[in-house]
Amino acid sequence: MSNDHRNPPPPVIDAARVVSYAFVDDIPFCHPSSLFTDEALIAQVPRLAIAVGLGPQPGPLVFHCDEEWISLGISDADSIEQAKQAIERNYPGVSERWIDTHVTLEEALAYYDSETAGLKCSFCGKRPFEVEGLIEAPAATICRSCVEEFYGDFQFDGEEEVGN
Repeated sequence: MSNDHRNPPPPVIDAARVVSYAFVDDIPFCHPSSLFTDEALIAQVPRLAIAVGLGPQPGPLVFHCDEEWISLGISDADSIEQAKQAIERNYPGVSERWIDTHVTLEEALAYYDSETAGLKCSFCGKRPFEVEGLIEAPAATICRSCVEEFYGDFQFDGEEEVGN
């Protein structure tokens, strides 16, 4: 397959900063996979990306992607090197194909913000990947943590009512 039609991944996939990627569509898939998503087995994929979460996700993530860098499945690893070694078992020879992106955290966050139209909680300023949920309204957006905090502020504190 010609490399002319192979575009690099975006700087961020599913709220994770891409640090390395490889095109594997022409490498024979040599190992049965145990990666399931939506009750379907993920086998050979054309693109792989190793990324680190923008938020509190532990360790690097391996994104098993289609030709457009849409994630079909995710596996994790203890380190980037361990992820590459595990992938080498499924795609022999991929170790020579890894391309480092050199995307900084600041660049990744700027890209993420552009893709999400700068969506953040209007009260604490956290991004969607930093919270458990957001409620959007025309004038403001609020995260679950702020809702819970404000709810607590309106509850009785002993004999004194807070918030009056």
